Amino acid sequence: MDVCKFKEIENRLQYSFGNDKLLEQAFTHSSFGNQESVADNERMEFLGDAILGYLVSEQLFATFNSSAEGALSAMRAKLVSAESLSKIVDKLDLTQYLQIVSGHGANGELSHKTQANLYEAILCAIYLDGGIAPAREFVLRTIGENIRTVQDTLKKDAKTLLQEYCQKHRYTLEYKSVGRSGPDNKPTFKYALYINGKSESVGVGPSKKAAEQDAAGKIVKEWGIE
Repeated sequence: MDVCKFKEIENRLQYSFGNDKLLEQAFTHSSFGNQESVADNERMEFLGDAILGYLVSEQLFATFNSSAEGALSAMRAKLVSAESLSKIVDKLDLTQYLQIVSGHGANGELSHKTQANLYEAILCAIYLDGGIAPAREFVLRTIGENIRTVQDTLKKDAKTLLQEYCQKHRYTLEYKSVGRSGPDNKPTFKYALYINGKSESVGVGPSKKAAEQDAAGKIVKEWGIE
């Protein structure tokens, strides 16, 4: 990879590498690495995945301080999914720099998984080069807007998905209030979700709607409803 491409990538990432070899490895697909007998980005994907999970969890924990564990897990899963990460890679137009053997996907035709792996490898490279601070900045710069909007998107989808699922299988679906706490200006609602008369989950939130959506999100995740 020539110097010009390095600079172009750094401009897109808004990060300057001290060790260019890390950047090149991050953009080396296993097919190219095997062909050219050079280090590929598979190991970097492994560490990048763990770093991404931690940083997204950290931000969700700080942003949604009234959300239960189930809701936070569902939001994290959506944010770090291959589909979500591939959109970020497309937006930054990074696949054009991926060193990959012909037949494994041309530019613009890569699978979501390959693009997501590239994102994770890039994050790992930034972390190894500069530490956790620039890695966190990169995640917030590229995923920050998604983090701010994921709760409403996920909850809307979860409740709709569960309703459609129950209708398809002819299950009864009902939400029942099981508690309210906190001051009047900042209440916390708790709602139980019943399917066929059986309590399947309990959701909490700052409103009735949010609590019901939280309960639905847990079942959607637990049952693998898509």
